[in-house]
Amino acid sequence: MSQESSAKRQRNIIFLLIALVAALAYFALTQTNQVNDLEEEKAALITQLEDYKRDLAAQTSANDSLNSFIAQETARLNAMIEKVERINAASASQLKSMRGEVFSLRKKIARLTEQVDSVNQAYASLVVVKDSIATDLTEEVGKNVVLNETNSQLSGEVAKASKLQLSSIEASAYKVNNKGVEKPSTSAGKSNRMKACMTIAKNLVATKGEYTLYLRINTPDGRVLAADGKDRTMVVNGETILYSASQVVQFNGEPTGCCIVFNVKTDLAPGTYSLDVYSANEKIGEARLALN
Repeated sequence: MSQESSAKRQRNIIFLLIALVAALAYFALTQTNQVNDLEEEKAALITQLEDYKRDLAAQTSANDSLNSFIAQETARLNAMIEKVERINAASASQLKSMRGEVFSLRKKIARLTEQVDSVNQAYASLVVVKDSIATDLTEEVGKNVVLNETNSQLSGEVAKASKLQLSSIEASAYKVNNKGVEKPSTSAGKSNRMKACMTIAKNLVATKGEYTLYLRINTPDGRVLAADGKDRTMVVNGETILYSASQVVQFNGEPTGCCIVFNVKTDLAPGTYSLDVYSANEKIGEARLALN
């Protein structure tokens, strides 16, 4: 009887052990399946996140603010991938919240893609407008350069045309007696007056009004017969030079005749004298006078 009881207890123990082993095997299998499912879901989430990263990387924009936002979102995706990789069986419940974050990210990236596309399209339109404006501006600048050059040329031509010009000039010497009567002379020793008579050419461009003409007489030895008084200089090409006599002329645009007289107070030497006429500090005519 005791042997039967002992055998029965042994069988019961064996059954219990078999049941325990079966339970442990089932638990191990269940845990293995859970771990496998966890790893598969982690891999799926990581794949999604990597896809989102590639989508973001492709969304380059001309807008610096959007590019900065893309960089920030890419950094967030990298952080989420690291977080998913750290999930284990003990924290499997985190996968549910991670799925929600990934879903939210997918919607945000979709909105971002639309914004970037819109910005890029707007920027492309702006580039076209900018290029068009730049082309127009370049053309206008070119036109302005040509116009300015033309205006400068015209201004120069107008300025040149507005100056007085002589159509004729003649130099002569005279002997003037005590009564003021002039007698033409070709003798240096007898001449005591020189005169330059001229005709100012017709010029409807020149300003009408008073003009001062200056006579500068150069002697055969290179001296200048200077006018009396302190005010006997003029400036020509930045240089101050002496003049011999001056005459104020009224000019109305039509041919105008006038003479500039210089009364000689020194002995004249024989030779050829140069009589130069100036207006507005520029030489406008010259004549030669030979005295014996």
